[in-house]
Amino acid sequence: MLPGKKKTGRPRVIGPAESATLRRLIDEGVSVTEAARTPKIGRSTAYTALARR
Repeated sequence: MLPGKKKTGRPRVIGPAESATLRRLIDEGVSVTEAARTPKIGRSTAYTALARR
């Protein structure tokens, strides 16, 4: 990004902490839908975060 330029666009909904929590829940055997309800994100956002890994 150029100096003096403001960041544009939509801020991220899920950060590293939420992503780690989501990954831990999935590894424990919780469904993606149930795991997405914990950080209060949508199921599609959860799948995107899991694919980003």
